[in-house]
Amino acid sequence: MQPRDASADVRSGPHLFVHQYGQLEGQNCPMDLQTHLASSAARGGARRRPGTQLGDWELVARLAEGEWATIYAARPNTCPSDWPADYAVKIAKQKKEGGVSASSLLAREALVGQSVAHRHLIAVLSAHVDGSPSYLVMPLLGGATAERAVVSHGPFPTPHALWIARQIAEALEALHEAGWMHADVKPGNIVVSAEGHATLVDLGFALKLRSRECAAQSELRGTMIYTAPEMISSTEPIDGQCDIYSLGVTLYEMLTGRPPFVDHDAGRLALAHLQQPVPDARRVRPLLDRDVCKLLSSMLAKHPLRRPNATELARQLARLEIATLEERVA
Repeated sequence: MQPRDASADVRSGPHLFVHQYGQLEGQNCPMDLQTHLASSAARGGARRRPGTQLGDWELVARLAEGEWATIYAARPNTCPSDWPADYAVKIAKQKKEGGVSASSLLAREALVGQSVAHRHLIAVLSAHVDGSPSYLVMPLLGGATAERAVVSHGPFPTPHALWIARQIAEALEALHEAGWMHADVKPGNIVVSAEGHATLVDLGFALKLRSRECAAQSELRGTMIYTAPEMISSTEPIDGQCDIYSLGVTLYEMLTGRPPFVDHDAGRLALAHLQQPVPDARRVRPLLDRDVCKLLSSMLAKHPLRRPNATELARQLARLEIATLEERVA
């Protein structure tokens, strides 16, 4: 298989939900968010001062800024100023790259988010994508991304990692049954609440299954570290099994603290996904359950037909979740 153009940044893609939303008043954001926003200020785009009115919404605080969009905490502009800002307004930037515009990604997210409803999938409550600026309204998610949790606290306990992965597998099952693939599953796109509820976010890269979009592509989308081999190949058509591979990389990272393949050179990273065996997770975590390792191997199979589908994966994860939890209690 010949690799597609893999020149994209290995950590590309919007990281729009961050560590802890907490109490939001004016610009009183968490310190790590303030630092992130300061470092990204030069990129420009759809930035608005807190207190700005946008349609039916008052933007109360800027939450996060990514490559393609900016997210604000918001409340309906008919509410008193002391009402909580428990909605998120996502505004597209004036950005276009490789034939893809920020507004087109937002329109795709609106289409998918309003057509597929699931408790572990971000909901799009309303969409305004015909004018400028383009924006979406979504529930405000409290918690942290799985990426932030791994960076801050290291590998997850096995039952916890399996629990999160199982919830995301259920979200993927709903997406796939509705005829969509997410195409950018990664820890940065999984928001986990304090109670452990996981939500898969960022639907802008979603692709329509069994369509021309999923025929052999000349341009790589998503984030290379989590990309399935067939998405890198220039000859293979793609389907929802790509999401299973990406979730496998995500689960591997939650269990070990790092993805199976890491390389700053995108070309070498692409070849690793295509050709290299997946490193045994027990080299990093020797006491990891053997059945969990077997499931990881099946999720990370090079050929998509050797991976479980989302329905079967959710069942296997639930079974292992219970088994490993019982081992901890015993």
